Amino acid sequence: MNVLDRPLRPGDPIVIIEDEEVNRRATGWIVEEADFTPVPISRIPASLDELFAEIEGKAAAVICDHRLGRGSAVSYFGAEVVAKSNRKKIPAVLLTSYANSDENSTIRRWRSEIPMLLSRGQDSAPDRLARALSLAEDECRGVYAESRKPYRVIVRVQDCRFGPEGVVAECVVTAWQPRTTVDVPASMISDSLKTPIDQLIGKRLSADVNIYSPTAGELYFRDFKMGPGAPAGW
Repeated sequence: MNVLDRPLRPGDPIVIIEDEEVNRRATGWIVEEADFTPVPISRIPASLDELFAEIEGKAAAVICDHRLGRGSAVSYFGAEVVAKSNRKKIPAVLLTSYANSDENSTIRRWRSEIPMLLSRGQDSAPDRLARALSLAEDECRGVYAESRKPYRVIVRVQDCRFGPEGVVAECVVTAWQPRTTVDVPASMISDSLKTPIDQLIGKRLSADVNIYSPTAGELYFRDFKMGPGAPAGW
């Protein structure tokens, strides 16, 4: 079932993808309090294809943790699961303890297809979960809040550095906040432009960015291209 068949209803099965039992139980209680039926997956398959073969037809929606490799040979992050689920029109929400950490740079790789990110704890109350699922449903139907709409803007690569999950590019989006740098996985940029990231420092690129995002953590970037050169006299 997907959201294009019918909207979510009370009692619908919500698949929980979480590799730690204590967190699976806690998320299950939240799902029940939100008036849905939890369907926990205790064994996380090694590949995304295996995972979706297991949950498609079973899930009306999905809740997934970000780090899934503890104690198992998992080759993907939860953010990738959520993004793929939403592409398949199965509303999905990312629930993680790392929402505000440096790991956000890995989440950002798939952030354009993650309508709402929930931080484990008070932020993951049943009403917040219901709201997140509602936003995911809307985006599966092509309806976007203003803070989630993409605009073609200039992005400048100010610098790059090694982060906890690999090399990140420190980017400035003038149309969002011209004095703030935002971490973007460097490979998102270098792979798109077929250019090493160190050769792009100081360059002006263009990308689709949700510039009405209220926070840096909610920004997403996609479709990087080389931007115009700096105006004469700069």
